[in-house]
Amino acid sequence: MRASSVADPLRPARGPSRRWPLAAAWALLAWGIGAGAQQAPPADPAAPPPAVDETPAVPPPPALPSEALGEYVDGVVSAYLRRDGIAGAAVAVVDRNGVLLLRGYGQAALDPPRAVDPAMTLFRLGSISKTFAYVAAMQLVEQGRLDLEAEANRYLPPDLQLPDDGYAPVRVRHLMTHTAGFEDSVFGHLFALAPEQVMPVREYLRTWRPRRVRAPDQYAVYSNYSVALLGALVANVAGQTFERQVETGILEPLGMRQATFREPLPAGDPRAVADALKPSWTTGFERSGGGYVAKPFEYISQSGADGAGSASAEAMGRYMRMLLGGGTLDGATILKPQTFATLTTVDVRNAEAVGGIAHGFFRRPFGRYESLEHDGATLFGHASMVLLPDAGVGIFVAANTDTGRRLVRELPQLVFAHFLEDARPAPVPLPPQGFAANAGRYAGSYIDERRAHTTLEKLLLTNAVEVAVTDDGYLVVGSGEGARRYAADGDDIFRSTEDGQRIAFLRDAEGRVTGYANAYGHTVSRRVGVLETPAALGGAAGVVALASLAVLLGSWRRWGRPQRSLARNGRGVAVVLNLGAVAWLLFLAAAGVALIALQALGEAAILAYPTPAIRTAVVIAYVAAALSVLAALLLPQALRARGWTFGRKLRHVVVVLVMIAMVVFLVHWNVLLAPLALA
Repeated sequence: MRASSVADPLRPARGPSRRWPLAAAWALLAWGIGAGAQQAPPADPAAPPPAVDETPAVPPPPALPSEALGEYVDGVVSAYLRRDGIAGAAVAVVDRNGVLLLRGYGQAALDPPRAVDPAMTLFRLGSISKTFAYVAAMQLVEQGRLDLEAEANRYLPPDLQLPDDGYAPVRVRHLMTHTAGFEDSVFGHLFALAPEQVMPVREYLRTWRPRRVRAPDQYAVYSNYSVALLGALVANVAGQTFERQVETGILEPLGMRQATFREPLPAGDPRAVADALKPSWTTGFERSGGGYVAKPFEYISQSGADGAGSASAEAMGRYMRMLLGGGTLDGATILKPQTFATLTTVDVRNAEAVGGIAHGFFRRPFGRYESLEHDGATLFGHASMVLLPDAGVGIFVAANTDTGRRLVRELPQLVFAHFLEDARPAPVPLPPQGFAANAGRYAGSYIDERRAHTTLEKLLLTNAVEVAVTDDGYLVVGSGEGARRYAADGDDIFRSTEDGQRIAFLRDAEGRVTGYANAYGHTVSRRVGVLETPAALGGAAGVVALASLAVLLGSWRRWGRPQRSLARNGRGVAVVLNLGAVAWLLFLAAAGVALIALQALGEAAILAYPTPAIRTAVVIAYVAAALSVLAALLLPQALRARGWTFGRKLRHVVVVLVMIAMVVFLVHWNVLLAPLALA
């Protein structure tokens, strides 16, 4: 489930849309036709009527060759299904005139077997659902009922209004462009796996509201909560449920019969789907042991607009044709041309060279074209919708297996590059001569800002990426199979050697590299020191484990020796340190068990978090921290203890400092002095 201030260099720089020259040309053309009509001489009443050309209009040729397209897509998808172990998939390719390709592959269900039908099988859209919320919001703007620059609280019901948290107010457009400043959160709420676990939307939005951790407009960081709140705002302004608003405003006018934001909930739930659609969903599968494990339905109704949409490939083809048609399809106008032009105009970029956000839709370069797109994912489903409006073509692809991510992300790019010469990325330049010697300024550790900041989820969601420099002058971002290589393509701009997409490094007022904006445009990564990475926490845990074992081993070796008074020998101080060592070892063991158990839960971890094992580990962490602080307070007594050698006192001080350092790490990672979850 799915992107500037001098004081802060990470704030997005806004740039003009790349579509404005085309819009201006159309405006000039319209003005010229109007002017010509006004200056035309009056018609001669005696003159015969002009001849009418009755030759039928010849439709423009298809954007892509249908026969070759079918052969190519069949071959690519079949290869991905075999290699990645995907149970089923569906693809729709359209242009403005109609459907160029509609295919289903593999199985929608296994017990009993049911093949994927691209016209009937419902796939989960994940975050592609958000684009319907953006269109619905723009419909209200068009009607004069919603102002994108107004504060969101103006349109929200009282129980959902955002509190004054010290930052500037959230405006409606911030909810569409991921610039409101919310932290991210997953565990405990993102999906429900049984109907009885699905909360009413407003209760969910109140209960699981994330904190804002940055000022609005600082930069775009993807936020599921923002769009869920936007859906509630749209529903409140429209005076009906979000599901019904999308049906009346988008799905029904477009004839998207096999599309819905409803789910198979009990009949009394206003979000329940009609019986006729219930058999249409594909099963979600987990690839395991060379086969497929059917997984339970993933309920997302509680956050509605955020990701609850489902649709067949054919229905998504109609949606894409509306987008390619500038807001209109088969006589049904979803958005007027001017409103649609506003919707598709980029209004946020984290850096000029990377992808931008056009009122929620993502736009990034494909050769000389610029896409209009959005990805989506659930735990066991993946989908992607990519359109090239200037080429007049769009692709939707969905897969029903947890291994389908590569297929849905790579197929549009492969098709466009194969059939549209202008959609192919330009050759990546070679690294400049001697660049490797000066590229160290980019090397280091970076943390994605799309993460939890105020809860224990920070430890579970933080993604640290290493940037390194090769001897021949390329940047390598990431490690292992996920590593990507980039070549310099301008000042602080680097282009991927795989797909030509660009990242841009960000600097502060002193010229220091502070982070980078990712290619898709939906987040930034902040440069951090080594001690701020999860790896540093792991190293600290190893050191405190060794120190604790050394303390216990030393006590065991001294066991049975004659003891003098407690005060003179510092025995009480030693007891506290020993208890602290035991507590730290118990914490590390409990934390390891908790993480292993959380991983073993699989998708159930979404709802099970925070598990009893995690709660137990945190309680032990508080005990260990309290004993460590007490040991630090007793350091003067330890240093005065008679009968202790200098070496023993030194070891005692070092161990206490190690334990206190571990306390600091746990506070930084929200294991201590922070809530476990948002609720």
